[in-house]
Amino acid sequence: MRPARAGGAFFRPLAGWRRLVLLLLPAFLAGACLSGPGPATAAQRLDTLEKNLAREQKKAQERRSGLQRLTEEERELNAGLAEAEARILELEAGIEQHQNRLVQLFKAGDTVREEYEALLAEQKRTEEAQAEALRLLWEIAGKRESVGSRDMTDWAETDREYTWSRELYVALEDYRAKLDVQESELAQMMGRREKIAEETQSRLSSVNAEKTRLLQARLSYGQRLTALRKQKESTEEELASILKLVESLNFQIAEQLEGKIERQQGELPWPVKGTVRLRYDPAATPASRGLGIATGENAPVSAVAGGKVVHNDVLRGFGTVLILQHGDDYYSLYAFLGNSPLQVGEDVSRQQRIGNAGFYPALKGPGLYFELRFKQKAINPEEWLARAAAR
Repeated sequence: MRPARAGGAFFRPLAGWRRLVLLLLPAFLAGACLSGPGPATAAQRLDTLEKNLAREQKKAQERRSGLQRLTEEERELNAGLAEAEARILELEAGIEQHQNRLVQLFKAGDTVREEYEALLAEQKRTEEAQAEALRLLWEIAGKRESVGSRDMTDWAETDREYTWSRELYVALEDYRAKLDVQESELAQMMGRREKIAEETQSRLSSVNAEKTRLLQARLSYGQRLTALRKQKESTEEELASILKLVESLNFQIAEQLEGKIERQQGELPWPVKGTVRLRYDPAATPASRGLGIATGENAPVSAVAGGKVVHNDVLRGFGTVLILQHGDDYYSLYAFLGNSPLQVGEDVSRQQRIGNAGFYPALKGPGLYFELRFKQKAINPEEWLARAAAR
């Protein structure tokens, strides 16, 4: 039953350690008043930090939502810009086709016009030939009346001239009729080509107007995208700044919580690595108000939370005993230390090394005895320490 005796026997003389803490506590509190704000001020500061953190986290979420909205708007603008550019390319191809068609129509029109003008010239020549043939007919008719039946040789020749002239006249009339038909067809062709050219020109004007509208839309898309990207860049910078502030606030809160054991129940780090040989059992005989942990030789011992050293000295039969005060009436005690370089009044951070495990007589080897107390009353350390850190 020696292990049980180790914890109980240790704390019977420490009516011992209670008297010591009560003696040292006024001096420590006086020093605390001189060195910085008291527990109430620290609590107010922590509350302020947490409110600031909540506000900045809300702002960060608003910036994230804003970025998401801007990204969606940017995606829509890019889609609209791409659609406009694709339509512009399509219209440009259509414009080129219409322009080529107009060129072809103008060329064809020139050809038809040249043919039409040549036909008019041919008609004019035919009319002149008809007029000449008519003149000849009148001369032949006059000769025929004057000659009568006196000279049959002249009459036969005159008759041949008349027959030839008549056939020429008929041929000229047929040719003129054909020219009239061709002229009508050419005129109709010219009309159709001019109508197609007008329609093509109208379509080309409409396409150019649409292209102008799309070019203006593309310019508008570009301007809106530029403005949106600037706004997005500004929002990203704001978010980065807010996140840095959130990180800083989290760090400050973590620093504040180092001395707030009451907010860390079940999360405190173990003071040393080892095997639990003595557990908290105030109802046992003798009572055990802490943990006895067997460790390796010179195992490093760390503070379970930030605090201030209120005792660091050798007590007979218990080796070096170090006591930390964590604020709000919480204390931690580390006994059977092999050494501890800390000075009374020195501030200690969470998991800071405070010494090494020394010889624990009841365990017949290296170890550490550890207690937690609230308002001088021992509390079960295992309810406060993180699970599975020691066996």
